[in-house]
Amino acid sequence: MIAETVSAARPVDPALFREAMRLTASGVAVVTTDGAQGRAGLTVSTLCSLSMEPPSVVLCVHNRSKALETLLANGVFCANVLRQDQTRVADSFAGAIPELRDDRFAAGSWSLLETGAPVLDGALCGFDCRVAKVFDFGSHRIIAGEVLALATAPSEPLVFSNRAYRRLDAMSCEP
Repeated sequence: MIAETVSAARPVDPALFREAMRLTASGVAVVTTDGAQGRAGLTVSTLCSLSMEPPSVVLCVHNRSKALETLLANGVFCANVLRQDQTRVADSFAGAIPELRDDRFAAGSWSLLETGAPVLDGALCGFDCRVAKVFDFGSHRIIAGEVLALATAPSEPLVFSNRAYRRLDAMSCEP
C-alpha cells in the first residue's frame, strides 16, 4: 500500500510514482521500423488508440532509446501487439536476451505491409503506421502514428503488470 498521500502543493516523488505505476496493467508491443536509416525496434508498454479519423495510435519512447532516432528518421513504424506466448520477442527487443542483442529480429518471423516496417507474423495486432506527429514531454517522445494498414491474429494478449508478464484468465463477465 502506498503510505504517502500526495497533494498538488508539492511534486510527486518519482520513486513513489514508479511504485504506483508498476501496479497498473498494460499490453506489450514491439515497435519496429525499417527504411533508409536501417532497421530497429524496441519493446513498449505505452501504446493506445488515438483517433478513429484518421485511424491512429500513440506510443511513448524514452529519449535515450537507441531505436528512437532510427524510427523518427525512417518516418514509419509497425506497432506489433504481442500474444501471450510471444514473451521471447518482447524480451529480445527489450535487450534482455544477450545472444539476440545484435539481431533482435531473430526472435520472430517478419513480413511487410504498406510502409516497409516489419510486422511480426502471428502478432495479436500489427498497426503499420507513418509518423504523423511527435511531441516532447519530460524524458519521452510521444509519437502519433497514422495507421495505413493492419494485420490481426485473434488470440489472448500479453500483459505486463507488477514488473512481470501476465496472462488474462479466461473468465466470462456477467452483466
